[in-house]
Amino acid sequence: MHTHPGASEVLVVIQGTILAGFVSSANVVYLKTLNKGDVMVFPQGLLHFQINSGRSNALAFVSFSSANPGLQILDFALFKSDFPTELITATTFLDAGLVKKLKGVLG
Repeated sequence: MHTHPGASEVLVVIQGTILAGFVSSANVVYLKTLNKGDVMVFPQGLLHFQINSGRSNALAFVSFSSANPGLQILDFALFKSDFPTELITATTFLDAGLVKKLKGVLG
């Protein structure tokens, strides 16, 4: 899961099958299986993802509404930063042991 704080993103599938989705600001999850020719738009700043869900290679083109979309990967923002473990546990449903394990893997 990642965001682009500076731009919206449009994805066009050229080949294969891609599962894509995003979480709205109202915490509604939008998922779509995309095939050749399908298009999906990810609104600026919202958490989203794209994964190859087919049995063969997938190819897609993306374009952004800005030359500087930025990129923030959720896992890195939480666990590859100096964000204190105590604050992560206080603001998520994760316990300290799991946070420390994830920081060890990603940090």
